[in-house]
Amino acid sequence: MEQISQLLILFGGLFLISLVVTPVAKTFHIPRVTLLIISGIALGPHGLNLLSAMGETWFPFIADITLLIIGYLLGARLTKSYINQYIGGVLSASLVITLVTLLIVTLGLLLAGFPVEVALLLGAIAAATDPAATLDVINHRRVKNYFSNLLEGVVAIDDILGLLIFSIALAGLGLLNNNGDSLAPLLTMLWDIFGALVLGAGIGGMLAYLLNKRDPEESVVVESLGFIFLCGGLAITLEVSFLLAAMTMGLVVVNRADATAEHLHEIEDIEKPFLVLFFVMAGATLNLEAGAAIGIAGTLFIILRTFGRYLGGCLCPPTPELRGQRRWLGISLLPQAGVAMGMALVGAHAYPEHAEILLSVAIAATVVFEITGPIFINLALDKVQRRFSDQP
Repeated sequence: MEQISQLLILFGGLFLISLVVTPVAKTFHIPRVTLLIISGIALGPHGLNLLSAMGETWFPFIADITLLIIGYLLGARLTKSYINQYIGGVLSASLVITLVTLLIVTLGLLLAGFPVEVALLLGAIAAATDPAATLDVINHRRVKNYFSNLLEGVVAIDDILGLLIFSIALAGLGLLNNNGDSLAPLLTMLWDIFGALVLGAGIGGMLAYLLNKRDPEESVVVESLGFIFLCGGLAITLEVSFLLAAMTMGLVVVNRADATAEHLHEIEDIEKPFLVLFFVMAGATLNLEAGAAIGIAGTLFIILRTFGRYLGGCLCPPTPELRGQRRWLGISLLPQAGVAMGMALVGAHAYPEHAEILLSVAIAATVVFEITGPIFINLALDKVQRRFSDQP
């Protein structure tokens, strides 16, 4: 009973943190996500040590639920009208920014004398983005213009491209090292992506059917969560990307169901408390000691990735809607967390002799980019809104 009471007090206290964080964020124009992560650091082992054991126990569970809901809502943003208006810009921007980041980080580390395996894998890891932090800043600011809409789309497919590039990098390194299983990463990637697409489309179709058959006066939020959680559980069981499966599910629902506005508002309301728990616990579980011992590789990675993101944004196709805004697009994709860590773990398993450097750089980058990344997003939204407020 004592453990349950402690857990309830803990969760209640974490939810109430938003009473302080939200007004402070608005007053001082600081991203809410940054303050939530800093609050987690203060409550974690590097501060008051109130979240050490429970944070490690509950964070993976909270993180999976939060990312499932985020993925679903990301996919639900991809309506037919959005796709018709933005998909060209989203694909071209994401591809350019991802490839430029890969090249800058890989070449920079190679010139600094790091082994080709380390340089190429860290270059691929640099392509991953944290959609949770990016979307929280956009939603909290309630900004709606071409730039923010494009940014949401880029975030939605960025990790897919990152996963593809990382798998190709592993396969390429396997060929260079005469590894007989060099095609295994590509086959895994194909299963990860296409398996997730099939799973998400199937469950999304079932939820869309339910939404179309419901009584307009009746809420089906419980059933909707049931399908979302079912999708995530099956994705993890089948070892496919649960984030991509959830995104596909949201895309199918929003384009197949007749009326989804109220349904999506209900899911967004459920998402809010999970976001608070997610960011505070993320801060509590950050390894600041690894971040402090960042070393030459970590410092170079952070500098090169930041420059690669910025340059990639500047090199995006100069569409009329993005005129003067491209330089802010790349630096809005700095937050990095779970996907990058997953890539680092896979790379460390494939090349155990480089495990220490891959994992330490990924951890250090997560610490830095999760705290500073939202600040750059906030700055970009400010600059774009101030100078291009007349754009749609």
